[in-house]
Amino acid sequence: MHDTALLQLLRLCSPALPIGSYAYSQGLETACENNFVTDRQSLYHWLQGLLANSLAYLDAPVFFRLYDAHRENNKNQVAYWNQYILASRETAELFLEDSQMGNALVRLLINLGLGRANALSRQDCSLLTPFSLACNHWQIDKTTACYGLIWAWCENQVGIGIKLIPLGQTSGQRILSLLIEHIASAVRHGLSLADSDIGACCPGAVLASMQHEDQYTRLFRS
Repeated sequence: MHDTALLQLLRLCSPALPIGSYAYSQGLETACENNFVTDRQSLYHWLQGLLANSLAYLDAPVFFRLYDAHRENNKNQVAYWNQYILASRETAELFLEDSQMGNALVRLLINLGLGRANALSRQDCSLLTPFSLACNHWQIDKTTACYGLIWAWCENQVGIGIKLIPLGQTSGQRILSLLIEHIASAVRHGLSLADSDIGACCPGAVLASMQHEDQYTRLFRS
């Protein structure tokens, strides 16, 4: 991967990317409120469980298929996998988070002059859909792109945990250090899955997201 592609991937993974990823906790706020996540160790186990049981089985393999569909300019497959990933978001909150960030990234790519993103503006988009399109356009190889996508998710979730528990920044970096090997494992696993094996179920996280939708006090969007 050439230097410009790497810099474009860093742009896509930056917390400064204006797509609103900072606004959602994916149920982590309720997990902290209910004392499921209370310290560095429990935050690590929460995120590691989601990596191993959700992102490795759903987000990573669907990302790879969207990347290939964009590369082949297969609009039917893009639409299919975009609808698949959105239908897999089990709560209204999770659906709105994914579609809000996806639609925001579509608008950003259009403003940056990526013409093919215009076709995505006619529908709700998962974040994975314009992210994979941008990675194709900027010649970022799909495995490295998936590392970036999942790293950005981990970094955002750790940042949320730091605010909610609360934890120090050093504790957050220790958690990220432990998660790095699991990110690599999730990407490898996602790359190996057949279509029929794609899908995830994390009941605890889903229940936390459902409860967060009407939690009395909250910092993060529902």
